Amino acid sequence: MDVHAHLAGAYERAAPTYERAGFAHHAPFAERLAQLVVLGPGGRVLDVGCGAGGALLPAARRVGPTGEAIGIDLAPGMVERTRAAAEEAGLEQVRAEVMDGAALAFEDERFDAVLAAFTLSAIRDAERALAEWRRVLRPTGTLGVAVWENLLDEGWVWEGELIREFAAEVPAELLETVARMTARFSRAAPLRAALEGAGFTDVKVQRMDAERTFESAEAWWAWTWSGGARAFLEAMPEEAQARFRDAAFERLAGAGPDRLTRRFVALLAVARP
Repeated sequence: MDVHAHLAGAYERAAPTYERAGFAHHAPFAERLAQLVVLGPGGRVLDVGCGAGGALLPAARRVGPTGEAIGIDLAPGMVERTRAAAEEAGLEQVRAEVMDGAALAFEDERFDAVLAAFTLSAIRDAERALAEWRRVLRPTGTLGVAVWENLLDEGWVWEGELIREFAAEVPAELLETVARMTARFSRAAPLRAALEGAGFTDVKVQRMDAERTFESAEAWWAWTWSGGARAFLEAMPEEAQARFRDAAFERLAGAGPDRLTRRFVALLAVARP
C-alpha cells in the first residue's frame, strides 16, 4: 500500500462531508488561530491545508477587500469547498489552489501570515514544510499552527480500543505511519522544538479545548467518514467495516447527550520567522 497516497485520497473522498457531518469540530480552533496571527487591512495571508476554509475565511475578513487570502490543499475537493465558502461569504480577496504544503510556488517573503490548522502532522516531510513556510513569510510576519494534543476524552476510550481490535483488518504500515506522524507534534515541547529547529523565534504555545455533541450514533458514524479516520475504514474489507460499525453502535446503544459529547483539545502555536 502507498500509505501517503491512500491518506490523501481519503481526504479527497471526505471533502463533500468534511466539517458538515456530525459537527464542525475543526472550526473553532481554526478561527481562533486566524485571530492569533498579526494581520491587518491590506495584508497577505496563506492558509496551508485550507480544508473548507475554517481558518482562511476569518483571516480574509481581517485583511479586507484590499488584502490577499490564499488557501492551498492537496485535495481538489477541499479547494472547491473553500472556493464555494468564499463565494457564499462574498470574500472576493480569497483564492484557493491545489498545491503541496511542502513545496510552495510562491516567492520569498510574500506573506504577512502563514496558517496551518491541523496540517503539520499530516505532512510527510514536516521539516521541509516548515522551511517553506518560513521562506514565504516576511521578516515581520507570523506563523500560526494548530495540532491535536495527545489527550483523550475518557468517554471515548472505547473508540481507540475498537480500532486496536480491528487493527489486523488493515495494512500494518497504515497504522504505523499514522501513529508516527500524529505523535510528532502532539505535545507542546516537541511542537516548540520543531518550530525553533526550523528557525522560528518567539514561539508561544497555548491549549484550547471545545466540546461538541453528536445527535446520535448515526451522526458519529457519518462524522467518522468525514475526516482522517476515513482512511482507516476504507482500508478494511466491507465486511469488516460492517462489523466495526455494529460493534461501535453496541457501545453507543442508548447513549444520551452526556455520552455523545466529545472534548477536543488542540495546541495553538504562533511564532516569528
